[in-house]
Amino acid sequence: MHGRRWSGLGLALSLCVCPSGSRGQELTLETMNQDVFVGDPSISPDGAEIVFVSNRTGRAKLWLATVDGAAPEMLLEDEGSEGSPAWSPDGTRVAFLRVTGGQPDIWVVNRGGDALRRVTDDPEGERALAWAPDGRRIAFISDRAGFQDVHVVDVASGQVEQLTHETNPWDEFRWAPAWSPDGRQIAYASNRSDTFEDDLWVVDVASGITRKLSAGVYVMSTPTWSPDGRHIAFNGNRTAEFWYGDQSDIYVVEMPSGELRRVPLNTYVSDRNGGIGMQWHPDGEHLFFRFEWEGDANLWTVSVDGGVATKLTYEEGSFGNFSVGGDGRNIAYVRSTPTRGGDLHVLDLEGGAPRRLTDWSVQYAGLEAPAKIAFRARDGKYILGYRFLPPGFDPTRRYPALVQVHGGGNNAYGNGFHSLEHLLSRNGFVVLAIEYRGSAGHGREFQDLSLGDWAAGQGWDAVDAADYLRSQPYSNGRVGIYGGSYGGIMTMAAVTRDSEPFAAAAPLYGIFDWETAYEHGDRLMRFWIVKGHGGFKPGEHPALFERTASIRHLENVDPTLPFLIMHGELDRRAPFQQSERLVEALQARGNPVEFQSYPDEGHGFRRPANREDAYGRLISFFQEHLSLAGGPVSASKDGHDRGGSS
Repeated sequence: MHGRRWSGLGLALSLCVCPSGSRGQELTLETMNQDVFVGDPSISPDGAEIVFVSNRTGRAKLWLATVDGAAPEMLLEDEGSEGSPAWSPDGTRVAFLRVTGGQPDIWVVNRGGDALRRVTDDPEGERALAWAPDGRRIAFISDRAGFQDVHVVDVASGQVEQLTHETNPWDEFRWAPAWSPDGRQIAYASNRSDTFEDDLWVVDVASGITRKLSAGVYVMSTPTWSPDGRHIAFNGNRTAEFWYGDQSDIYVVEMPSGELRRVPLNTYVSDRNGGIGMQWHPDGEHLFFRFEWEGDANLWTVSVDGGVATKLTYEEGSFGNFSVGGDGRNIAYVRSTPTRGGDLHVLDLEGGAPRRLTDWSVQYAGLEAPAKIAFRARDGKYILGYRFLPPGFDPTRRYPALVQVHGGGNNAYGNGFHSLEHLLSRNGFVVLAIEYRGSAGHGREFQDLSLGDWAAGQGWDAVDAADYLRSQPYSNGRVGIYGGSYGGIMTMAAVTRDSEPFAAAAPLYGIFDWETAYEHGDRLMRFWIVKGHGGFKPGEHPALFERTASIRHLENVDPTLPFLIMHGELDRRAPFQQSERLVEALQARGNPVEFQSYPDEGHGFRRPANREDAYGRLISFFQEHLSLAGGPVSASKDGHDRGGSS
C-alpha cells in the first residue's frame, strides 16, 4: 500500500516523448498521449524569471523563462526528471523533487544550473516543498512516520526534524506547509482533532508546540501568510454547510490573536479539491484567487477586508496554480483552451491582456471548440452542455451520440482541453458533456439541487440529456453514456433512473454502493461520502444509503443494455471492488458486460499505455453498440485489444 503513495509525482515525471512544436497533427489514441505538458510555474522573488516544468524534450524537466518573453531554457540538461520547483527566498537557488529509486527526494540547484546537490536521500519520499525565510531550511510533508506530517530539513547538512505528529492520514495528499514571514511558525491543515474536521494549526518551529486556530470551518486549500505576518488566509466552508466544491469562501485568521473571520465578497473560490490555493499581493492588503464560472476559470482579487472582488482576466478556458511575482508586477499561470493544452502565460498586474510565453502544446489538426448549449431538464430548469461535433458535421446525416458525465460531483466539466471528447467526436460521435445539477460554476443554489438526490435523482439530468440528443434531427436514435469517478457514479445513477434512452453504458472507476466503498476507500473519499449524505455515516441513515447505491436498483435497468466497465486495481478513491461487484451483479441478471482491469493503475487511467488501451476499448464499444452510420473511423493503428487483464 505504501509503495503507491507517490503515484501523483510519478505521472508528472513519466509522460511520454512529445514532438516539440507539433502543428496540424492528427488527434489519435497514440498522439493524444504525446501532448506537451507545462506546469508548476513559480516567479522568482525579483520578478524576472519563471521556473516551470515541461516534458517538451521527452521527460519532465525544469525550465526557466524570463517575464519579458525571452526563449525558455532548460535548467538541468541531464537525464534526471524533476518536478515541484520552489525558489529560495533570495532567488539564487531552486529546490525541487527528483525521483530516484522510485521515490522523490529533495534537490537544490543554483539559478544558473550549477551546484546541483541532493538534500534528502531516503526511501520514503517527500512532497510540498516550502523554503524557510532564512533560506537555510526547507519544510516538506512526508508520511515516513505513518501520517502526513510536517518535517524540516537543513539544506546544508541534510538533517531532518519532524515537527508535527499524526497530522493527517497517510493517504490525505492535500495541503502544504506555510512558513510565517519571521520563520518562527509553520501553518498547516490537520484533521487530528476529528476525522471529519479539517482545521488550521500552527506549530512553533523551535519548541514543536502546536496551536489550533480554527474550528467549525473546513480548510480547503493550503494556508498562506500575509507578507507582514498579520494574517493567515485559506478558503473553506463552514462545517454546518454542504462541502461546496469549487465554490468556497475566503477565511482569514488575525495573528497573533487567532481571531477567525470570513471575508465578505461577491463571488467564491475554485480550488479544484484543494489543489489550487490563494496568494497574497506583496502589499499584504489583497488576495488573488481562481474562480470558475460556467466553465471558464479566471483570476480575481479582493481586499483582505472583503468587499467587491474584481477580475483580472476575462479568458476562455481553464488554468491551475498560479504564481505572484515577489516584486508584485506579474502573475504567471498555465492556461488551456477548448482546442489545445496548457501553455505558460504572464499577466501584468497594472492591466492589459495576458501574454503567452510558450507555444509548446500540440495544435491538433481540425479541432473545433465545443458549443456551449442548454437543454431543458424535466423540472423546467436548464442544464449547460458542451456539444462536440464530428469533423465535417452534416446536419442532414444521422449520428450516434454520447452523454458525458464529469467526475468530481460538485466540481465541473470546465471549458478547458478535453482530448477524449475531441477523439470521440473525431470517431463519428456527437458528444454532449453536461454540467448536471450539483456542479460548480453555477452558484451554490444550483449545487444544492443535488442534496437529497446526490448520486441518485441527480441522474435524471443525464437521462434528459439523452432524450434531448435523441430528439435532434441529426440523431440516429442511439445514445450512449460514460464517465469516470463521479462520472461513473452518475452513469449508473442515470441508467437506474431510466435506461430506455440509452443503448450502451460505460461506468468507469466509480462507486456503486457507498457503504461498502467506505470500508476500503481513502480518507478524502470517506469524508466526501459523509458530506454527500448530509453528515450521516454508513449505518446511521440506511434509507438514504439505500437510495444512493445504484447497485441496489438494477431492477430498473433493461437486461439487454450492454456495459463496458474499466477500473484500476490500485484505486482507493473509488475502490476496485466496486466495479467487481457491479460486474457480478449485472452478469447475474443477464446484461452483456465487458470488463477490463488495470493492475498498475490507481484512480483513473494515467499511464499512457493504459489510456490508449482503455480509450480504444471505449471507442470500439460504442461503435459496436450505437450503429455508427457509414462505418467507424479506426480507433487505432492496431485495434483495441492491447494488454490489461479481464
